[in-house]
Amino acid sequence: MTKFNRLSILLFSILIFGCIECTTEEDTSDKPVKQLIPVQLINPSFDTQYSGGANIIVDIKVNDASKLKTINLYIADTLYAENLKLESQQINIPTANGKVGFINLYLEYTDSEGIKHRDNRRLIVFSDITPKHQFANIVNTYIHNSTAYTQGLEFYKGKLYESTGQKGASLIAEVDLYSGNHSRTINLAPQFFGEGLTILNDTIYQLTWQSRVCKLYDMEFNSIGEFHYEGEGWGLTNNGKSIIMTNGTSEIVWRNPQTFEIEKTIYAFADQQDYQLLNEIELINDKLFANVYTTNNIVEIDTTFGKVISVISCDNIAIEGRVGGADVLNGIAYNSLTKKTYLTGKLWPKLFEVTFE
Repeated sequence: MTKFNRLSILLFSILIFGCIECTTEEDTSDKPVKQLIPVQLINPSFDTQYSGGANIIVDIKVNDASKLKTINLYIADTLYAENLKLESQQINIPTANGKVGFINLYLEYTDSEGIKHRDNRRLIVFSDITPKHQFANIVNTYIHNSTAYTQGLEFYKGKLYESTGQKGASLIAEVDLYSGNHSRTINLAPQFFGEGLTILNDTIYQLTWQSRVCKLYDMEFNSIGEFHYEGEGWGLTNNGKSIIMTNGTSEIVWRNPQTFEIEKTIYAFADQQDYQLLNEIELINDKLFANVYTTNNIVEIDTTFGKVISVISCDNIAIEGRVGGADVLNGIAYNSLTKKTYLTGKLWPKLFEVTFE
């Protein structure tokens, strides 16, 4: 061993033993005392999954009732149980006939000083309905503009309107059903990638994909304003009162047409899965019909809870329409005057009148 190493070990030993000898009890007088949470959710845990019809078992633990004034329980942003007893308890919440998808459950309590607090859990609830399998059948075939990268398709007062995508090629058009010609158009600025379209009270709403802007036009295609939103814009429709929007996930939101603020949210869930990539949508007889992007399927969705009622195969439609470099199925339009439904796709040369059976 070298002299350097012996000296190093000696100094290290002095340091260690010296510290042991001078050790004293830790002074905790200035450290904050950890506060006991007066009440908390023990169960369920975050992202617990439930099959349709199962009960959500909620375990509430009260640690200090003297520091509580009130306890309330909320599910799906709705008050479920008010002024609960200030004691530990278990509550069973049935999932049948309720919303599906990502459900927010939270315990709200008021402490002894009157301050409100929350203990939150996100839950995943699957539907209690097994979707029916249906097929789209061709009734009539029409010409569709094969340069139109279809993002939105909608009838308004008997006239057909279409919005298209791709930067530098995005537009809104009034379409002649029989010839497929665009009788009127307005182009978006080249930085925008156009998405879904809907028309409510003589106002045209057109989403953009990632720019987070919804463009507004009057029926003469004059620009009259815009709204901004979070996330991506995909599909649009309306129920006569609210704008209904998809964003490429399983989420569907209702928005105020005057402010674009979110009024309601549902998620498209079946009994064993959710349906992501919801794109162009249409409201038909109080049910939502949504293209599932990159597939030949349309899902029919209950507007109250988000349950997927049926999955509609459009394979035969795609064989007829997806030719000559055409892209995926996208575009559903329902003419409320004739009670007829139409489908097309991105860059498809054909548009089809269909029935779902």
